[in-house]
Amino acid sequence: MRQLSLFVLLGTSLIGCARNAGTNVDSAESALDSSDSVESEGNLMAASVDGADMSGLTALTGDQVAAHIAANAPARFTPAGCATATSTGSNVTLTLNDCTGPRGLVHVTGELDLTASVSLSGAISVHASATNLMVNRATLDVDSDATYAVNGSTHTLQVQTQGSGVGPLGNDIDHTGQYTITWDPTSQCHSIAGHWSTELSNGSASATRSNDVNLMRCGTGCPTGMVTHHFLGGATLTITFDGTAVAQWSTSTGKSGTANLACH
Repeated sequence: MRQLSLFVLLGTSLIGCARNAGTNVDSAESALDSSDSVESEGNLMAASVDGADMSGLTALTGDQVAAHIAANAPARFTPAGCATATSTGSNVTLTLNDCTGPRGLVHVTGELDLTASVSLSGAISVHASATNLMVNRATLDVDSDATYAVNGSTHTLQVQTQGSGVGPLGNDIDHTGQYTITWDPTSQCHSIAGHWSTELSNGSASATRSNDVNLMRCGTGCPTGMVTHHFLGGATLTITFDGTAVAQWSTSTGKSGTANLACH
């Protein structure tokens, strides 16, 4: 997907040429840093809370949810021993040291703090926070609230996010919005759908962009779905993925084409 974004965005008249990562707030690299970082945040939270509903247990409490997260989350990361977790009341501290996790998580290092609560209706909510958390070559400051639900084999995490950090390509990123991560714990597939605004800064200039995302991925396979990126001034770029290594793209200014993807 990185090769696609670089090809498409630099190939249109919507932005200027960006020869170096981290130097242009309206570059392909900046847009990609936004989507990569938000998706990594969501997948890490999903890996942490997976199974926290403890089906069949009545009168569930936040303390019980926290204890379950602490007991089970480390086992989802490799190599063995790279992740540890402790719970105190409804609070969990998950510590990771260069861990690999499910659904594309790699090189995860840092501390993720979670606070669990359960509503009168039984809905499980988790507040997540972190500073300088390294995930998939990004460094993230996390401040998110999520609601976790299970329906049969389908698990969902609805996230209200307000985060910041530095993306994989070196761009400073602040994002605010919402998205939903959906997954089946028995597979390496997940989907992400949502909308967020991103403040992109290179130290001398900043600008706000927005993204509409609806994608599904399985492991390192090619995605299906659509991404729409909204540029300053109202122009848009729409990329359509069909599960093959070739994506179709078009812009609101009339440009279109195809590009090869780095997936299989």
